[in-house]
Amino acid sequence: MADVAAVILDVVGSRNLDDRAAAQRAITDAFAQADAIVAPVQHAWATFADEFQAIYRTLGEACAATGLVRLALAGAADVRFGIGIGTSREVAPGATGPVLDGDAWWRARSAIEEAERRGARTGTRTWAAGRGSDNANAALLLRDHLISAMRPREQRITMQLILGLTQREIAENEGITQAAVSQAAKKSGAGAVAQSYEAWIQSTGQAG
Repeated sequence: MADVAAVILDVVGSRNLDDRAAAQRAITDAFAQADAIVAPVQHAWATFADEFQAIYRTLGEACAATGLVRLALAGAADVRFGIGIGTSREVAPGATGPVLDGDAWWRARSAIEEAERRGARTGTRTWAAGRGSDNANAALLLRDHLISAMRPREQRITMQLILGLTQREIAENEGITQAAVSQAAKKSGAGAVAQSYEAWIQSTGQAG
């Protein structure tokens, strides 16, 4: 059985949300936006409480998708991710999605606990466990730092740049000037994050 990248998402501070239902919808919509760029093996589904699960073909695809979900949420909810590399198998059907088992999920659970532990100090929201995770985590630390420091508008600008919109189109969407978009992209690191995704898409052949 080939290894996959299992992803667990949970909501940071879910008990303090004013509207849990709205946050759940926002997460579902954010995954749908990410799916347009990174096709999952198994689309995200709600499991229980404030958790979602998804499956991607590779660690790189899981890392890319989790960043896109955070950007697509743009302040609607703060989320963290655990990524586990290994095997996954369905053990039973569930009400909203399959019940899965395997070492990919054990590692994803361990990884999300590590993301929670680190998050209080560093703004880390994503952690990976399993083959290749050391190099991935070094990059995830930097990426999460940039995204965590962005304001919601800067996150939206980043996502729109990744989707290929021009600065003029983004300015119209945001109701600001093109110069303001350019300045925000430079100061927040949005331009650098968008360029990193562009390079990744070109190297992997993912649809942008």
